[in-house]
Amino acid sequence: METLRIFDTYLYEISKGTKPVALVTLEDFLLPKVTERLKKLGIAFLLQPLDCSKVNVFFGKKECIKTLESFLKPLNALNPYEDFILGTILGYDAVLQCERFLKRLNA
Repeated sequence: METLRIFDTYLYEISKGTKPVALVTLEDFLLPKVTERLKKLGIAFLLQPLDCSKVNVFFGKKECIKTLESFLKPLNALNPYEDFILGTILGYDAVLQCERFLKRLNA
């Protein structure tokens, strides 16, 4: 299944230190398998239930997950600062994140 391959790729990147945190959106039936694996590997994670039997799974370095826990809400409800922090933690391009932040701040 494609989603699990993406999950495996992100796990590899996190274990090698090239990515601090990853986000995958899963269907509910995959959640037990993914969370069991994260627990077994000692990787911090945060679940964000969505509509339509899906869930966002953020996983990676515990300090980053704790930071996300402090403000995470539905992604479309994040303020420009929270959106910037999330994008930065997920490893998105810094310049593009700055452009997005400025655009959202001035909107």
